Amino acid sequence: MNTRVRNQSCSLSQDALVLLESLPGLFRSGLLSEYVFREQSHALTVLHGLNEQRKTNTLCDVIICVKDERYPCHRNIMAACSPYFFAMFTGEMRESHEREVRIDGISPDIMEQLIDFAYTADISITQENAQQLLSAANLVQINTIIQACCNFLEGEMDPSNCLGIHCFAEAHICVELSEKARVYVIEHFTDVAKHEEILLLPKEKLIEFISKDDLYVFSEEIVLDAVLKWVKHDQKRRIAELSDVLQFVRLPLVSPYFLFDKLDTEELLMMAPGCRKFLDEAMKYHILKDRRMEMSSPRVVPRRCMAVETIVYITGGEIYNRNYLNCVEGYNLENGTWMKLKDLPFSRCHHCSVVSEDMHLYIAGGCNKEKVVVNNVMRYERYLDKWIKVASLNTPRAKFAMAALDGYIYAIGGFDGTSRLSTVEKYCPKTNKWSFVASLAHPTSRIFAVGLNGFLYAAGGDVDPGNSTMVDAFIRYNPVCDVWENLKNMSFSRAVSGLVTLKGKIYAVGGITEGVYSSKDLECYDPDTDVWTCLSPMMESRFDPGGITEGVYSSKDLECYDPDTDVWTCLSPMMESRFDPGVTAFNNQIFVLGGNDGGNSFYSNIESYDTTEDKWKVMASLTLPYGRCRFTAVAMGTQQT
Repeated sequence: MNTRVRNQSCSLSQDALVLLESLPGLFRSGLLSEYVFREQSHALTVLHGLNEQRKTNTLCDVIICVKDERYPCHRNIMAACSPYFFAMFTGEMRESHEREVRIDGISPDIMEQLIDFAYTADISITQENAQQLLSAANLVQINTIIQACCNFLEGEMDPSNCLGIHCFAEAHICVELSEKARVYVIEHFTDVAKHEEILLLPKEKLIEFISKDDLYVFSEEIVLDAVLKWVKHDQKRRIAELSDVLQFVRLPLVSPYFLFDKLDTEELLMMAPGCRKFLDEAMKYHILKDRRMEMSSPRVVPRRCMAVETIVYITGGEIYNRNYLNCVEGYNLENGTWMKLKDLPFSRCHHCSVVSEDMHLYIAGGCNKEKVVVNNVMRYERYLDKWIKVASLNTPRAKFAMAALDGYIYAIGGFDGTSRLSTVEKYCPKTNKWSFVASLAHPTSRIFAVGLNGFLYAAGGDVDPGNSTMVDAFIRYNPVCDVWENLKNMSFSRAVSGLVTLKGKIYAVGGITEGVYSSKDLECYDPDTDVWTCLSPMMESRFDPGGITEGVYSSKDLECYDPDTDVWTCLSPMMESRFDPGVTAFNNQIFVLGGNDGGNSFYSNIESYDTTEDKWKVMASLTLPYGRCRFTAVAMGTQQT
């Protein structure tokens, strides 16, 4: 600034200015100080200013042309945002100096969004534009938009679009999204196979999925159905490719009934060249069962999801201090380990549990910790370790029976907190609804039931509304006729501890009954105080020395019912008398877990019965985490994950 201009802008005289300039300064000598000022909104302010210039075509040095649309902008901004534009504007291509640059392969509205993003850092991704945006961002190499579109598509993924997302991501080298979509297809193949996308796959891509060992399906029938639908979608061209695809379907693992039904109805299985050898292999597997171990074909190897491990699920119950529990444990019979599972939402006792035919664990009813009878029903999602609330029972029930039969779950009799119940209701998992069916002849609590060969069987129970009166009744429900009928009674009246099925027969395990029994008790009377005191009991129950009494006592008895002959047979009794234990069965064994002795002693041990040897034994290596009773125990063959 020259002196003339400075003098005009300053009110001080020339002499005063000379004097100020000769002063040592405003700060002490020898001390250095610095203040760095940073305007936080500077970047946004600059971007906003540049965007305003773009809108008015001010200082813009390039026009991006897409079809008939023209978008003025600044080379520096576009080059800073996109490596594609940086290479274009800094290289030796003619676009580096031309005023107008034409871009092909992108629609005008998508190009406008990309330019807006370069100036504002904002972009709107929707179902309608996500794929176009990802393709355009992939072309101009804006990685942030690519990742944002991938995140959006991942969030929108469902069985109807996951195949399309996988193929689209794979084509655009979006490795992470492609892999997530692939995993989604593998894990949800049953639902994916119901949608149209699978029909549009090329042969190689269909094979890629159905050949995987980790393909998750409840049965191989789902895979076979998907392949047949795929062929029929373009049968004229694809029938020649059927054998190429069919070799990856594990036909020997398909139900023989399902397979023969398909052979009767699907002519293309017989028509397609090269398929016969796979059908013969499957038939050999089903007919020559003793030679299965000799077959080395990859088609006889179950998929990972079909490998089964047996888990005993234990829910709720009561412990020594009479507190109710909400804990859930599982015992893995394959590796001999206990696992802690997701707790129930609230404590339960006198409830029921059952495994449905689609391999879900349901618990229902019972009493909560306030001793209130509830109608709440929960389903356990084992892969999520989560309890899901489903439709409640129409009637609150405790001390009732629950059993699965032909896709339905039945709740039978019980106690509603005031009186015993005779009503019976069934649950449909598909509609999530309970509905009443034919009632019992008498209100009954402490009843147990099982489903077998199209019928529902129920045994014993307590029927007297005033006192505990056990019955020996054994009845059967026919769901086709909606009627109950009487069968051969059990050997004596009782409320059984469990009713289980093994190899077409029904076993009634233990329970409580009424009658006269000998006592071990010893009491002492003090004449001075007129008080009786209980002392240590005898080691053995003895008639006459200890006395006899009437009442309810636990039973060790085990009976077996043969539906073909309508006959009960008494088998070897249990080793311990157990009140309200958990009872379950699998393979050739019955397991009785926990329970108490009718007093304050709670068992944590487990005894098992071998049907082939008619023998009971205490399993020394297997005990409950702690003693309890009035809980539920069910065994389920769980597909490994």
